Amino acid sequence: MRQVKCVLPDQISLKFVVFFAASFLHALFGGLTLVFKNDIFQTILESQLTVKEGTEAYKAWKETPIPVYNKFYLYSIINPHDFLVNHAKPILEQKGPYVFRNKEKKVDLVWHKNHTISYKRKKFWWFEPEMSVGPLTDTVLTLNMPMIGAAEASRENFFMQWGLADVFSSMEAELFINKTVGELLFDGYEDELIAIGDANTEEEDKAVPMDKFAYFYKRNGTSWADGDISMHTGEDDISKLGQISTWNYRKSTDAFSGKCGQVRGSSDGLFAPGTLSMKDRFEIFSTDSCRTLSFQRDGFETVHGIHADRFVLSPDVFANKSVCTDNHCYNNNLPTGVQNVTQCKMKSPAFLSRPHFHMADKFYQDQFQYGIKPLQEQHESFFLIEPKSSIPLQVTMRLQINVLLDKNEGINYIFNDLPRVFYPVLWFDSEASLPEHMAGPLKMLVNLPFIMQTCGILGIVLGLLGMALSLYCLLRKKNQKSHGISGCEYARVAIKNSALEQQGDTALNPIIRSVKK
Repeated sequence: MRQVKCVLPDQISLKFVVFFAASFLHALFGGLTLVFKNDIFQTILESQLTVKEGTEAYKAWKETPIPVYNKFYLYSIINPHDFLVNHAKPILEQKGPYVFRNKEKKVDLVWHKNHTISYKRKKFWWFEPEMSVGPLTDTVLTLNMPMIGAAEASRENFFMQWGLADVFSSMEAELFINKTVGELLFDGYEDELIAIGDANTEEEDKAVPMDKFAYFYKRNGTSWADGDISMHTGEDDISKLGQISTWNYRKSTDAFSGKCGQVRGSSDGLFAPGTLSMKDRFEIFSTDSCRTLSFQRDGFETVHGIHADRFVLSPDVFANKSVCTDNHCYNNNLPTGVQNVTQCKMKSPAFLSRPHFHMADKFYQDQFQYGIKPLQEQHESFFLIEPKSSIPLQVTMRLQINVLLDKNEGINYIFNDLPRVFYPVLWFDSEASLPEHMAGPLKMLVNLPFIMQTCGILGIVLGLLGMALSLYCLLRKKNQKSHGISGCEYARVAIKNSALEQQGDTALNPIIRSVKK
């Protein structure tokens, strides 16, 4: 009799192994995604937010990708004669906004081995007449800044004061002059007194040769104004991303002493991803004021469906030392709310504040009869920052330039009998906000942890269901076999019966043959 081999083994099928393994890997992948989703998200952020060639952060940092609008408001005096002769409080009229679209490029890039990059800011402005209250030919009755600059440069110099008194008298110079908005902002205007002021200004104080006067003269299309900046790229330490390293090759300024003169804070509004969500305050360095400006947390808002933390310019940023003791080195020896910037860049009687002296001592508002009306919603500076990526969704900076009018008894012409006034000449509202069409990719980015969490849960659920289904099918198959003859037993019985039949046929064969005969 032949040996019988089992032809239907009870071992697990290949299909079962493949399906079960795939389900297990699916669940494993989902679990790992769920556990490490934050690490994966942080790695993605760091890979794209580091400032190095090829990253999205570098492209956006090198050249402004979103529109920035600068709104300028200028003050025009209504009662100049009454102010000068009778010392009446000035009546001011605000003119504006005159809106310019601003674009910024980083130029003269130099990469350093300590993972910092040096650069300059090249800025361009284009006037937007449709967004403005009027053309740049509108006129403003404002301070004669070349005259004030020359008078300020003569302080403690008797011979210069005596000479200026004669020059002012012979020129019949006036403290208030009528100029166009375009001349005052960028175009500039010629004045004989500019040469006098330039001749008495030390070489190190001359940032750029001035043949005309304007508040932003020779800034359009040039890179000299903000100096040479060096900042951390975040390649070696992401927590340092965007932090300023040096300004004009130094870690401190001459404008202020001690801690107030330190060069620190974010250089261009760049922050390490996720860090601001754990902080109530941050700092940026302002090259125009030669100091850091601090912002503090103030609730949250929603921008195009994206959650954003709101940070406002700190109430104590321009406070004097009686209000904030840490500000003693800012030389704000005057009523609180105005920053002394007389030693910043070119020496001048300039002071910085919020527009309309918002949040400053009432002393400043009381200097004027009319025209100064601080409003929080119109004069507050703030950042709206997405907390996970630390990407600013909106930046609004509003600051005012003031000039100190003060008596100069050595000049026997106007200045010897001049009332002391912190006179506002202009304020600006600079705003950059994320356009709605750019919100989609950012929304996808910040929702990535939730997407990974959802995928992870789905992966675990589907994987477990797959494994459960595989085991169910296997157990069901075994249960069916346990109620019948096994495959091997069935094969043995069938073969045995066949052999018996063959034996029976062999015994009957002679009888069958005899019958046939």
